[in-house]
Amino acid sequence: MSEPERESMEVDVLYVGAGPANLASAYHLSKQIEARNALAEKEGQAPIEPPVILVIEKAAAAGDHQLSGAVVNPKAIAELMPDFVEQGFPTEHIVTDSQFVIFTRKRTIKAPICPPQFQKKGYHVVSLSNVVRWMAEKCEEAGIEIYPGFAAAQVLTDGDRVIGVRTGDMGIDKNGEKKPTYQPGMDIIAKVTVLGEGVRGSVTKQVIDRFGLEGQNPQTYETGIKEIWRIKPEKHKPGRVIHGSLFPDALTEMGGMFLYDMKDNLVSFGYVSPLAVKSPHNDPHLNTQRFKTTPFMRDLLDGAELIRYGAKCIPTGALFAQPKLYHDGVLLLGDGASMLNIMKLAGVHMAMKSGMLAAETIIEALAKDDFTAATLGGYAERYRASWAYQEHLEGRNFTGSVEISPLFLMAVNAPLMMISKGRGLIKAIKTHASHTAMKKLWELPETERHREDFEFDGKLTFSKEHLVGFSGTQHEADQPPHLKVADTDICSTICARDYGNPCESFCPAAVYEMVDDPDNAGAKKLFIHHENCVHCKTCDIADPYQIITWTPPEGGEGPDYTQM
Repeated sequence: MSEPERESMEVDVLYVGAGPANLASAYHLSKQIEARNALAEKEGQAPIEPPVILVIEKAAAAGDHQLSGAVVNPKAIAELMPDFVEQGFPTEHIVTDSQFVIFTRKRTIKAPICPPQFQKKGYHVVSLSNVVRWMAEKCEEAGIEIYPGFAAAQVLTDGDRVIGVRTGDMGIDKNGEKKPTYQPGMDIIAKVTVLGEGVRGSVTKQVIDRFGLEGQNPQTYETGIKEIWRIKPEKHKPGRVIHGSLFPDALTEMGGMFLYDMKDNLVSFGYVSPLAVKSPHNDPHLNTQRFKTTPFMRDLLDGAELIRYGAKCIPTGALFAQPKLYHDGVLLLGDGASMLNIMKLAGVHMAMKSGMLAAETIIEALAKDDFTAATLGGYAERYRASWAYQEHLEGRNFTGSVEISPLFLMAVNAPLMMISKGRGLIKAIKTHASHTAMKKLWELPETERHREDFEFDGKLTFSKEHLVGFSGTQHEADQPPHLKVADTDICSTICARDYGNPCESFCPAAVYEMVDDPDNAGAKKLFIHHENCVHCKTCDIADPYQIITWTPPEGGEGPDYTQM
């Protein structure tokens, strides 16, 4: 297909992604320029020309793709907007009861003292989707343009400088032909491009790879499965937040659960599974369903109604996996910059703070009319001087300790990390990319070489296919699959032999299926149910051959997490 003529537009500041990091940044940038110019007028100094600020978002509306992080430390939003409560911040409850619970198949043991990293008293229980919608409204009131339904597909560069992005083409059928609705993507040119796409963002990944911005350690990941249930009123406890682990599983794999009460007798339950595990049959969805069979969950969800389902990867590498945060013409924020504090399982306040620090750097760049790394590097300096960096320092070896051994973390290194402000026994623990932990089938004990048989009861536990229907996911079927597999012959041959096609296990939405190959008797071939994709990015991360690339589908498509 020949290259089409494309429209282009120019802006001063382009934000890719309408998540908490970028929206906090855009709002802070606008308000700080107003304040700076008001002061300049009083002092007879030259003002900064108000920049043209544009936010693009791949979802149909701001907030649609925001799944997790709904117990929020208010520290950052209070700095961004001191009167955030009066302005209508959509808090559902304030946390009054933080619990840590040890779960077994038969027992529930509440810890007498909640560990400091899980102490959430005073935090705000929210729907992150609602928070993002509210923040988007505040940005629009400040004159910031937000274009939903525009998926950034490709970074645009001029030599070694980022100059913007190209949005994805729309109206291409599954055979790559133009449909009557065809519309080529647009080139958006900017003085500075701010990438806050969330975890494993497509353009962020391109920028990190192209300019060698990788961190000290490779990024590591976990997949979180989240469900919203409406429970019986007598079991609903506003202000409650529970974190916990399932034993003995937690002795070998540091998975964990969280649960908090929302409005209208809703509870948000989630289970997080590491992707750096030995078994090719690691299945975050199955881990979650299995956990719900513990006595506590059975009792809590007895007579309850499932409302929503979703999945999302989270970056766990933290400080040592943070990429270089800037390059000529570009800044990295939020999850894409590894800002999540995995030790506290908290990322929204860190994302917002990174956005605010980036905004303060952009003001300096606008004043100098200099968007090179020399000026944009001020973002990294501001970060290192901030409380966000200090918070990361205290958890810098958490993931490394888990990779050595979860038991080592819990029994030995965790207490020492608290005493030594994050160091522990080892100064800087080297970690490895999550997919490298996977073992070939014959390297496992005989008892672990086959997938677990598990019967879903349709009341408490559900299949992937059933749960996708609760994610609100919608994709046009007649389009090229946005999940690109570089060589499907690998799936049919060496992956089937070596790993047993782990994509059928690790994907929480039943996207990948090995089906009979009509052209090769007795063989299987890969079929991709791209319409099921919930945009979690697990496949892009966990594939042992690294031949799966997640790309954005047509703008506006994907899950609908408005109740999450």
